[in-house]
Amino acid sequence: MPINKGQVGHEFVLGSKKELDEHAALMKKFPDMEHDEPYMAHVPAGKQGEIIWTFNRSGEFDFACLLPGHYEAGMVGRIKVVSAGNKATAGR
Repeated sequence: MPINKGQVGHEFVLGSKKELDEHAALMKKFPDMEHDEPYMAHVPAGKQGEIIWTFNRSGEFDFACLLPGHYEAGMVGRIKVVSAGNKATAGR
């Protein structure tokens, strides 16, 4: 569950590196763009957000904050999903 302990809002967006790059470029052009998709959470300052996501395969998956300047500042990460029998579980 993303917790924003900062003074400004952030996003948590799941996607491939290519998708995140493309979305970050759009956010630069349209910084006030509003969107609400199941693979993202908007987290205001001092609040927490939640994404419930079922990964259907093992692998590494990227996430980032795509607000203008945040992505470029390195607000990115990766989730590693490993198979546990017939279920995939998130790991770090």
